[in-house]
Parts: sequence; structure tokens; C-alpha cells
Amino acid sequence: MKVGIVGGGIVGLMSAYFLAKEGVSVTVYDPAPGKYSIHAAGLIEPYRFDRINTTSMIAKMLRFMRRGVTEVRQLNKMWVVELLSSLNKSPPQEAWDLMREMARLSLDTYAQMAEERNDFDYHNDGLLEVYTSEEELEKGEKEEKQSPFSPKFEVTEVPGFAGGIFFPELSRIATEKFVKRITRELTQLKVNFQGMEAQPNLKDYTLNGEKFDVVILANGVWITKSLKLPITAFKGYGAWVKGSSKIKNAFVTVDEGVAVSPLSDHVKITGGFSADYGSEWRTDILSKVTSLVKVEEVMERNMGFRPCSPDGFPIMGRLDNVVVATGACRLGWSYAPAMGYYASELALGKRSTLGYVSRYVDRLRSSE
Repeated sequence: MKVGIVGGGIVGLMSAYFLAKEGVSVTVYDPAPGKYSIHAAGLIEPYRFDRINTTSMIAKMLRFMRRGVTEVRQLNKMWVVELLSSLNKSPPQEAWDLMREMARLSLDTYAQMAEERNDFDYHNDGLLEVYTSEEELEKGEKEEKQSPFSPKFEVTEVPGFAGGIFFPELSRIATEKFVKRITRELTQLKVNFQGMEAQPNLKDYTLNGEKFDVVILANGVWITKSLKLPITAFKGYGAWVKGSSKIKNAFVTVDEGVAVSPLSDHVKITGGFSADYGSEWRTDILSKVTSLVKVEEVMERNMGFRPCSPDGFPIMGRLDNVVVATGACRLGWSYAPAMGYYASELALGKRSTLGYVSRYVDRLRSSE
């Protein structure tokens, strides 16, 4: 069996990983595998799931805009229509059941790979949300109590702040080190990397003229070039710095949406959630955490485009011999192992649909 994967971001790489372990012949098309994924904080936080299609999330985005944390420059029109038509509509229980299953699978996969060899700075030491307002802290605690994931958490004191919410079950990694690890393993598994953009012809399942039994579209926001799906880009920024953090654990500043992860040889600082497809660096995330992180030197910085569905759930499914795997928004790394696993199941024909998260793909099938 031959499978061609369009996109070598973290979801594409994990799809290749699970397929190659099944003995499938896999080819990945991407000019620079991992480049647009490594900007992320590397916080494996599937329980911190944001439903995009709620008035509370829209209000949060408006607060971010007033603070200059984010901006709206370009949105996919289909995404806007779907967002408005589904506003405040709750997903079915089976959707949450699947996401809980995916969350555990992803957390376990990173832990197992680190147990084999921890060459990607894996830390299983939890995540802290930091609040400046007692009112927002109380609201955050209430939301966690109502969360369909029922995560373990505790409200804790944080010097200089109203307090924090600590999630002990969550983990973190160094994204650039994990990309090196997974690409090395994929090379050992005989995965073929084509360092170029794919030109898909989905009518005959060819990529750049080469025919495949199954094509997996894991190219994030660019999937809309091939299929009419409600995906829009929310740009994120990441900086690798030499310095020190006053908080030893990974933490997120709720007011600014900036994440900080102290790792073995650097501190990762990430932020930004702008509706923007542009390549310009348009924010100063370091200034948002000057009271908490001492920055001695900026070693590197990068950006990426989070593929967001209208409600924050992944969009996955199979359309004839095409598998779709995108849409997890800011939780791409958190769900990537599970998305890769289920993409492999769809490609191998072990599943034909994933229920709720396949609805947009199933809709394409019914419109043919």
C-alpha cells in the first residue's frame, strides 16, 4: 500500500509515523517538515480545550484585541458562516467521548516515546494558568468544574497575582527537538521525504504526478486549496530565549494568552492568536512577560498558522481515497499523536468515519 501525505507539520509527521509502523510505504511532501509547527509552546494540554463557537470566546477575543494581543486581518468566509450558524450550539456527547479518548492517546504517546529516549525535553510536571483578576480566576475555576474532560486541577497561590489554576496531568516538550526525533525515526522506518510542495490531483490520487492508493491532506490552513472546508488561520509566534523564569513550571498568562515553558537549554515563549495569513511578525510577545521572565538573548523565533475549525474540534474523515486531518487550532501538538493515529486508521480502511469530527468531510461526500 502506498500513502502520500501532503504537509509535514506535526499532524502529517505523526500520520506518517503510525502508517510506517504498519509497514505502509509512505511519502511526505513538504519543503521544510516541521517548520510551521515548531513555533508552538510544546504544551501538551488537550484538557484546555477552547470551543471557538461561543459568545464567551468571542468576548475573550474582543478583550485580546483591545489589549493589542490579537487582531483580525483575514478570515475564511466559509469559516465565518459556519461559526455564526453554530454559535453556542453544543456538540453531541460522542464528540466529547472521542476527544477524551484522543487526549489520553496523545498524552500516553509522548510519555511512551520519552520513556524510550527522552531526547526532546519531555517534562510531565503540569501546567499553571496565571490570573491577575480574582473575578476571572473564579470564572476559570467554574469553567474547569463544568469541563466535559473533568480534568484534575487545583487553585493555587501565585505571588504577585490573584492566583492560578494548576493542571498536574499535563506535560510539555521542546517542539524543535521532537521534530528532529520524529523525522529521524521516520527515516529509519523508510519514509520518503520529498522536499517540495505537493501538487495534488485528487481525481486520480496523484501528488506531483505520482499515484498513491490513499492521499492524506494534513497541510493545515492550506487544505482549502484542495477541498471546500471551513478552516481559517490564527497565527502564532514563538521565541527561543536564553534566560530564566520566576515560575519553574510551564505557565500561561490568561490575560495576555502568552505561554512560557522553561526547558533544559532555553526558555520558550509563545503567543499571538491573530486571524492573519500574512508572513509579517506583528507582535511583541516578550514584553508581555517581562515581570516573569528575564531574557538575556533571543536565540531564534518563528511563526506558524494554526488551522482552526469553526468550533475548535479537529476536522477528520475520509472522502473516497482522500483522508483529511486538520482543524485542531491551538491544540495541534496536544492532539497530533491521536490525529495521526486516526488518520492512519482511516487510510488503512479500519474506520470510515469519526462521527462528529467527520461531519464536514461527510458533507462533501453527500454533495458529490
